Amino acid sequence: MKALLQIQVVEEVSRLLNTREAATELMNAVRESKCKHIEFDFSNVEFMSRSFADQFYKEKIIFMKNDNDIIIDITNANEEVVNMLRTVANTQNKVKRDYLTLPVFKFSDSEMLSNYLMTV
Repeated sequence: MKALLQIQVVEEVSRLLNTREAATELMNAVRESKCKHIEFDFSNVEFMSRSFADQFYKEKIIFMKNDNDIIIDITNANEEVVNMLRTVANTQNKVKRDYLTLPVFKFSDSEMLSNYLMTV
C-alpha cells in the first residue's frame, strides 16, 4: 500500500473546475484508494467555480468523517483557487446560521406596489 496518493487535478478533471459533478468525480477517485495521505495537486488549474469548491469541500468533509486518520493536502494551487476554497470553507463552518425574519407584503394591484416602492 502506498503511503501517499498524489492526484493531479488537471489530469483527473480539467483546467477549468466548473461543476459539482466534477468535484464528486474527483473525490470518487480517492474513495477507491486505501491510502491515508492524499495530496491534490492543483498545478495548472486556471479556474474553480464556487459550486465546484462547495461540493469539493462537502465531499472532503464526508470522506474525512468516515475515516478520521485521513490527511488531505492541497498543493500548488494558485491564489484564486486558494481564495475560493477558503471562502467556501468559511461559509460552511457555521454551526448555526442566523436568519432574519423579514416582513412579507402583499399588494392587490400594481399601483399599491408602486406607491409602496416609492416610499421606501
